[in-house]
Amino acid sequence: MYPYFAYDPENGFKNFKTQEEAIAFANAAIDNYREDSADGWDELVEQVCWGDIKQMAKVKEPQPVAQECGCDYALSDLTPAVAVLEE
Repeated sequence: MYPYFAYDPENGFKNFKTQEEAIAFANAAIDNYREDSADGWDELVEQVCWGDIKQMAKVKEPQPVAQECGCDYALSDLTPAVAVLEE
């Protein structure tokens, strides 16, 4: 997973390698709403955003077989190494 994201209701959640890419995606989404603004204010534009990802869900140590679920999950810091491995 890359460390940056952008979201817009039309295209959903997208991951980006750089902050600049995330900002460009968000600005392009806003431009699309602007082009359609002759129809009036679209409240969905207020949901367009970008940011950096601090943590992601990862599997914890495997649980004993006797337990109903064989694994558990927890939030873990996103490290630069994770982003590199995803390329």
